[in-house]
Amino acid sequence: MTKKPDKNKALIKSSKITGYETILAEVAELLESARRTSVRVTNTIMTATYWEISRRIVEFEQRGHGKADYGKQLIERLSNYLTARFGRGFGQSNLFQIRAFYLTYSKIVQTMSG
Repeated sequence: MTKKPDKNKALIKSSKITGYETILAEVAELLESARRTSVRVTNTIMTATYWEISRRIVEFEQRGHGKADYGKQLIERLSNYLTARFGRGFGQSNLFQIRAFYLTYSKIVQTMSG
């Protein structure tokens, strides 16, 4: 009994697209470029967001002072709420670091739209 030729293999061989490797490389580069851009944009937005959160903590809740008498209570309450609502990343130590970020870089002059 002879084995019949595999029609699928014949189709794959005969249907090779000229320049396929070029198209594949171009599409892969588009995706990689979009991912790199997405990461940069996301990092920029998150940095601006954390800066704004810390500005609000310092300027609105602490009246512009580096530390308020109730600062620890504020951070604790924010941490509990934000963690419950948004999940990981809003522990008290992170919020203290976010606040320190603003205290260190409070003179950022470029806006988010810039």
